[in-house]
Order: sequence, then structure tokens, then C-alpha cells
Amino acid sequence: MCCFFSYVVVSTNFLHSFRLANQDTHRVRCRLVEYAALALPLLALILLATRILWWLVARVWSKRKRRSWAGTAQLPLRTAVVLGSGGHTMEMLSLLKEVDQERYRCDFIMAQTDSSSLKKVQATRPDLAKDLTRFHVIPRSREVGQSWSSSLLTTAQAFLACLGLVWELNPQVLLVNGPGTCFPVVAAVLLFELIAFRRVSLIFVESVCRVKSLSMSGKLIYPFADAFLVHWPELVERYAKAQYLGILF
Repeated sequence: MCCFFSYVVVSTNFLHSFRLANQDTHRVRCRLVEYAALALPLLALILLATRILWWLVARVWSKRKRRSWAGTAQLPLRTAVVLGSGGHTMEMLSLLKEVDQERYRCDFIMAQTDSSSLKKVQATRPDLAKDLTRFHVIPRSREVGQSWSSSLLTTAQAFLACLGLVWELNPQVLLVNGPGTCFPVVAAVLLFELIAFRRVSLIFVESVCRVKSLSMSGKLIYPFADAFLVHWPELVERYAKAQYLGILF
């Protein structure tokens, strides 16, 4: 009888200890889940910050020339060209006169309210205007005379519209010369390079009118440009990244 009661006591103690152990295990698992829930977002933020820092070093701060597409990509290179109404378009078309479409297949991006750029392309380079599917429109980021405060909203709308277009075009080269339409395009291209590792060569050609100082567009894009071309040697003296190749048109 004593043995039986001893067995019952031992069994009861064992079951109690087992329950406590299970409870402790459950608490440990809950703590691990809580720690993981806290650690995963922190890890994601660290990885994102590391990626942003690496990208800034490679594109903005490094003095080493970024790797070009020469010998590493199949021709023709997918090239996006931003057209702006007025003088910007005429300067861009002058640049495109000698562009070899066997090396650079150009798609053109312009504002919805731009009624002249397509006509100028048809008049200057009719071979480029044969395929109208290569012309794409986005909302204009800023109209002439529009206030800066209201232009923030329209620029944001243009940027959202650019995301799908830039993803579809997936340009390897982006050629701009400073119209307001180029800002959302440049932002979308750089964003996809940052988060989707879609490398792009950003080429900015400053206006021929700029002799001693950069335009607002030039100042904003200058840190991110792979090639920053100017028409006057005075600008090279002030901006180390600028390249003077003479008047290009």
C-alpha cells in the first residue's frame, strides 16, 4: 500500500513538473516569436540602409568611373530620351541627328500637353517617328508659370505615372537635357536601380545657353549623372564631373 501511494506521489510530481516544463517551453517560444517580430523589421531596416549607402557610394560619392555597357550588353541598348517642349526639344533633336539606332534604340518620353515635340521629331528625324509606339506620354510635372507649391502635387502624379512606364521600358541608357518632364523619369529610373538592381547610365546634357552656371535641372541631376556634358569650358572649371566636348550641335 505504501508503495502504491509513493508511486502516485511520484507520478503526480512528475506530471506537475512536466506541465511546468511545457509552460516554460511555451513561454520561451512566445519570447522567441516576440524577439523575431522585433528583430526582423530591424534587420530589414539595416539591410535597406546598407543598400542605400552602397548605392550612394557607387553612384554619387565614389570618384571611380562606373562600369559602362561597352562589351557587356547586347546591342542595341535600350535608350529612353526625354523630350521637352520648346528649346529643349530642338537641342535634343540636334543631339540625336548622329545617334545610330543600331547601337541605341530610342524610346521617347514627353508630356501629355506637349503638342510640338512629335512634330519636330517627324520633321528632323522621320526615321525615328515611323514607329509611334516608341513615343510615350506622362502627365506634365510643371506647366510654365505654375506655382512651386502646386507643382509638387503634379510632379508626384507624374512620378507615379512614370513607375509603370519605366518598369516596362527598362532603359539601359537615359538621355536628358533638363526639361521639367525629366525629373519624374530620372527619379523612377534611379528608384528601380536602387531597389531592383536595374543598372542605368544617366547622361545629362546641359543647355548651350548655360555658360558659367548650371541650370536648376543640372544642379539637381549633377550628383547622380554618369556623364554630365557641357558646351562651355568655364563650367568644367567649376564642376569637376562636367565634361566639355565642345558645342555638340
